[in-house]
Amino acid sequence: MKIEPVAAFVLVAVIVSATIGAVTLKSGLPPAYTGSTTTTTETISCPTLNSTQTSGNNSQPPNYGPLLSNLSSISTVEDVHSSQGNFAVSASLQVLNRSYSSSSPVYLVNVTVKEVSSNVTMVSSSGFTTTTSTTGVSQPQVGTVLGLVASNGSIISVEKSSGVAAVMEQVTTFPLEFFEPFASVSSLGSTPSLHRLNSTVVTIGSTRMVVTNYAMPTYVLVALLEGCGSESPMVSTTSTVSNGTIQVGRVPGTDFTLVTQISETLAIQTNSTASSGIHSASFSERVTSFSVG
Repeated sequence: MKIEPVAAFVLVAVIVSATIGAVTLKSGLPPAYTGSTTTTTETISCPTLNSTQTSGNNSQPPNYGPLLSNLSSISTVEDVHSSQGNFAVSASLQVLNRSYSSSSPVYLVNVTVKEVSSNVTMVSSSGFTTTTSTTGVSQPQVGTVLGLVASNGSIISVEKSSGVAAVMEQVTTFPLEFFEPFASVSSLGSTPSLHRLNSTVVTIGSTRMVVTNYAMPTYVLVALLEGCGSESPMVSTTSTVSNGTIQVGRVPGTDFTLVTQISETLAIQTNSTASSGIHSASFSERVTSFSVG
């Protein structure tokens, strides 16, 4: 998950998943489910030498305030099973102190992230040469940071950090990014209509709560990359997310509605000659425990 150069497909898949796996739930029932497919197309210009290519996603960062104000701790896990390997990330957050004296709330948090991958296809490029290799089961890599963060998730200061460099770079830059899918149903972005499936009672850690399950329509993202130098004029990549479900519930004793689980499947196909057909993956992100206070 966004913290080391594992399979290029896995990285793209997780980014796309985080981008489109967000929903907005308003009071009452969700909009009528249409069952349609939503397609979005974006063109990425050829990057010049020493330039930095930015993503076309200009969405605002989520508001972590409700999560940080209502929960004293939360633990999550993400599992990715793909045609190019398996990848898992577990993350835990502790809110140690809250300060509301300034114009914007400030939170002292401790975040620990552990990631592990197995049989992952590594893709690296050097000039015009692309090398592909497969790694075996890797040892878990752990990173921990203690620091002050703002409601938008940005780091204000790092008090202490430790762990593997590849993990630490991500954790110390934007420690709350790992909790973005669960932050707040009212600030996770905009998606097509949802279809309400059912409501049930679940136990998360030591907490029993009522949750509602929704199905998400199919989402297609078409990215067009302009050719560079001797490359083809245009390379297109089509990412299709389907079978998406999301589970939400109000945390007992609070007015905070928590996203407790998201799952979806992703297929990526490109017309590039360097590609080897369609790559697919299934994602599951869920809250494993939390504490109120």
